Amino acid sequence: MQRQFFPIRGVIEGFYGPFYTFPERIDLIQFIGRHGYNLYVYGPKNDRQHRQRWREAYPAEIMEQFAQTVTIAHAAGVTFCYAISPIDYDPARDFVALTGKLHSLYACGVRAFSLLVDDIACTAHRATDCAICQEGSNLHAQVCNQLLAWLHTLDPECSLSMCPTYYHGSAPFGSYLHDLGAQLDPAIAVFYTGPEICSPTISAEQASTFAEPMRRKPLIWDNYPVNDLAMRPNLHLGPIRGRDAALHEAVGGVVVNLMLQAEASKIALLTFADYFADPYSYAPWQSWERALHAVGGPGSFTALRAFAENSLASCLTHDEPALLSQLTEAALSDLKGGAAPSGSTAVQRLAQQLNELDEHCYFLKYRMTNLRLRENVLPWIETLEDWIWLGKHSLTLLDLVERDQHPEQRLHMVEESLALVGRQTRQIAGAALLPLALYALEHAHYLRMHRAQPLIDEAILLSPLELADLDPTWRVPESSTTGMQPAT
Repeated sequence: MQRQFFPIRGVIEGFYGPFYTFPERIDLIQFIGRHGYNLYVYGPKNDRQHRQRWREAYPAEIMEQFAQTVTIAHAAGVTFCYAISPIDYDPARDFVALTGKLHSLYACGVRAFSLLVDDIACTAHRATDCAICQEGSNLHAQVCNQLLAWLHTLDPECSLSMCPTYYHGSAPFGSYLHDLGAQLDPAIAVFYTGPEICSPTISAEQASTFAEPMRRKPLIWDNYPVNDLAMRPNLHLGPIRGRDAALHEAVGGVVVNLMLQAEASKIALLTFADYFADPYSYAPWQSWERALHAVGGPGSFTALRAFAENSLASCLTHDEPALLSQLTEAALSDLKGGAAPSGSTAVQRLAQQLNELDEHCYFLKYRMTNLRLRENVLPWIETLEDWIWLGKHSLTLLDLVERDQHPEQRLHMVEESLALVGRQTRQIAGAALLPLALYALEHAHYLRMHRAQPLIDEAILLSPLELADLDPTWRVPESSTTGMQPAT
């Protein structure tokens, strides 16, 4: 039998934003079951009955979905864990509400539970002489211990984990974690996200320092590839990196916090699966290519890889810029050094890369067989396309300037493309083309101002303030806001 380095290998639906549909969740559970995972934690922040209105019962149809989910997860070899985040918890009255809520999930077959208590506060007293009010660890330990004892009256096999208020950081840790670790039942697993909320690296040593005050090995809550809140404009399509090969020695397991995009999350999940299977021989970029093959579907690897390498920016370190960034920088270096676009190999390589990326984006939009993945990544494909066309228009504009031809129409296209990418809410590596576009505009406007004065009088394509920034000798005429004239 293959050695299991990590006893718990899970995922958590624990992000802010639109949470998964029932079919998406079922598909993910079956997917992770096929790839060596054994835990699925349900805890989406935007589920109102999980968090904001946690005392409220779920509708009957949702409870039926939970029951089906537990059954399907069991068949897949995956434990389904229900997490609850009881905001504004009042110990004087809410334990009954909490156990009542969890008993309804127990009746659906759930036997694993998690209490996310980073936001629990004592509202019963708010007094300076109340130990619970002054030190939250007392309340958190009390609630968790009582809850585990209650669960064991239902079934001794029930399990409980918890996320404390301070769930990340480095030693020395404060009194909260020391007190919590001393009071908390040893059977309760505790989450730790590493030195940061979204940690570029997590080492065995860091996990061990967290284990000391907690008096147990932590359960790593890995915030990659999650892309909620400020990260929502980004897709995280790269492999997991920065996780110590010896991490398994210091932790009870790892749960992976997913992106809002369920299908696209499978790319990172497959690389985690390889890391879990053998962290010592794990090769992230080889694993990544296998994941792209598996998730993209037949014939999609080349196009998906070209797209995904422009979606690697994340909390994880990535020293090597995307190929598009490298080629743009090289082309700009040639142009600023005085090279003509037609004589620069770097410019020609960039033009070729833009054409290839354009074809790859077209394939992913209209030929990729994994339609769920297409739906997940389509907004970013279209964002990259907008950047590609900005780059193409910019190179064409520079070519027209070099050949001393009228650039007005192409200049207008560059400006329209700039306005379009400026309205984009998605982020992707195509933004590396912005310096090229600005360089092309600067040179085209120089031509228009100094070598094509009649055209300037007919159509000013930049705003007065923008044009004044390009040439300080120009000023806005007092009688017009649509034209410009030399300062006298």
